[in-house]
Amino acid sequence: MISAVADLLDKTSGMRMGKAWEDPALDLALPQVKAGRLHHGLELIKQARGNNELRALRVEKLAEAAGAHTGALSRQAQDDPDALLWLGAAHIKHAWDIRGGSFAEYVGANRFQRFWQVLAEAEAPLRQAAQALPKDPVPWDQLQWHAIGMTSGRDELDSIWKELTARDPHLYPGHYGRAQALCAKWYGSHRELLAFARESVASALPGDPVTAMLALAHFEIAWSQDRDSDRSTQDGLEAYFGDPEVAGALSRAADKWREGSRPHPRSLDAAHLFGAAFYFGGHLRRAQGLLGEVGRRVPEVLPWAAASLTPGRRYARAIRDLGLT
Repeated sequence: MISAVADLLDKTSGMRMGKAWEDPALDLALPQVKAGRLHHGLELIKQARGNNELRALRVEKLAEAAGAHTGALSRQAQDDPDALLWLGAAHIKHAWDIRGGSFAEYVGANRFQRFWQVLAEAEAPLRQAAQALPKDPVPWDQLQWHAIGMTSGRDELDSIWKELTARDPHLYPGHYGRAQALCAKWYGSHRELLAFARESVASALPGDPVTAMLALAHFEIAWSQDRDSDRSTQDGLEAYFGDPEVAGALSRAADKWREGSRPHPRSLDAAHLFGAAFYFGGHLRRAQGLLGEVGRRVPEVLPWAAASLTPGRRYARAIRDLGLT
């Protein structure tokens, strides 16, 4: 469970937490949206129609920024599918902020009730957006998180996944959400999660960072196993990623991405996932090559949260260990 003290320490780590993505226009718009100037965000979402990866990223991050402005966004939405998509995503982000990142046993009944109340408001605008823009996979990407939180069940999640992949079979955040749905802590198992991740690698085109779903799956499993054991987090991660079979599969997946690498807004996230796996597994040259490219932009949760309650500080330590500072 992440404490307020841990969060404060991360803010002093010098890292840009939750910023492991590339979109300069989005960087400029986020402060404007947080200040209530919503037209800056809506224009970016509209501009990204047809660019699924960029649109999904912008909807996700602008939803975080608009958390305090859902009332104004609701008045603006009306029949605008882009604004409806943004509104639904903002309700989802607000709901998950209420719930927090703790395991279910640490979330009280009152907080769960408020979480579900806010989350329920997301479905109608997302369904409207999906109907208005039938080729757009992004509403379905967001509906995954709605269904996970509402405990809608595996059949509903499978149906959403079918709709999403019919529109874009390789959408990075869509695969990230599906991996979460297939975790043992939600609606799947370690075996099913790994099978999904391996299939994601096999079906990926060279240069697509979606191959990092294999690293994500291994971090989810290692994190789960460490929580259930008596060993230290560091020891657990080193043992897990030091396994030659795990390391070999991750190396092949990373090579498939790197051999045809092309610009992608989520490349930094993939570099962190692969780089951290190689770092903990003792493959330091591979880790250096990947983490040397990401600078100070760090994912908010995995991979570094698997090693510490302060992922920014843990990443800072890793790059010092690798001689990258």
